[in-house]
Amino acid sequence: MTDSQADTDRSSAFTRIMVACERGSGLPGLARFALALAANHPALRLTDIVCNPATLLPTLMLSYPDWSDAHRAMTHAASVVLARAASELEAAGFRTETELIDLPGLHADPASALSRAATSWHADLIALCAPPRKHHWACHFDPEEVAAAAHCPVLYVPDAVLASGICTPARVLVAIDGSRAALQTLRAALPALPADARVSVVHVIDGGCHWRHWFPQDLLRIDGERALEAAAAILREQGFDAHTSLLATEDALDDVHDAISREAKRSQADLIVISTRGRRGLSGTLPGRVTSRALRDPPCAVIVYPPAWAAAAVWHNPAHQTPAAEPAPTTVATAPPVLL
Repeated sequence: MTDSQADTDRSSAFTRIMVACERGSGLPGLARFALALAANHPALRLTDIVCNPATLLPTLMLSYPDWSDAHRAMTHAASVVLARAASELEAAGFRTETELIDLPGLHADPASALSRAATSWHADLIALCAPPRKHHWACHFDPEEVAAAAHCPVLYVPDAVLASGICTPARVLVAIDGSRAALQTLRAALPALPADARVSVVHVIDGGCHWRHWFPQDLLRIDGERALEAAAAILREQGFDAHTSLLATEDALDDVHDAISREAKRSQADLIVISTRGRRGLSGTLPGRVTSRALRDPPCAVIVYPPAWAAAAVWHNPAHQTPAAEPAPTTVATAPPVLL
């Protein structure tokens, strides 16, 4: 990608980023990772939540004075963490503000409260960090729940990724299923990626689903090749090298998510890009099966795009509306859907 293309395209990157980290300890590192996907001079809002102490300690019968004291201590600790993180980022030259979400006063779960706060602030990216699911306790940001409730893309960075010190996604893996939503996600995601990132697009032939006996593998392969051809055209159009791969599940117990995860590990990807829903369920309210599994203990960071948000981003950028991004008409029947 040329410097002029990078300057032009970065104007379409994220400009208002809400950053939320469980326990708040990783806020600066998470913010720096999210800033690698941002336009110049973005607005940052660091967020933490205060939960009901009785929910966190269900075995203790807290009296009201005990509950009040515990809540006050939790609020103070969260405020201190937010202030320290904001000072560190402001010292580095980033425009930063903070928000403390008090769940007992809102009577809401963390995902819904965070989504509402992001909507009110007009965030165009929510960045999350949390320990592995097995370490979660009663008060946490669950990336699946946040992705289901959010109006904008959600970036989930596992604790292990932040601990590794990775701040810029140099290798990006984009998973598509050939649907219009997946191709629009690719179009919407590319402007936010670093100009020197190596972007690879993969399509997985899911031979382990129940309909495999009625559809020949050749048909699935043709469908995958058509999807990758459309993706390659989008990559070239936006100045990226066209790296594409056609993958396949290995056996009946293997699935699309496993194939994507293996490829991410093999290629040492720093970021996986995926749509919250693919060929089916576009009117649904929950992430698709593959997307949900991609958000559960992934090998690297994951960013998920709601189809409506990606479509709007493409629509508002006329330079990205060329028909080359869509598969060419064909008389070959399309393969059965793979749900992202």
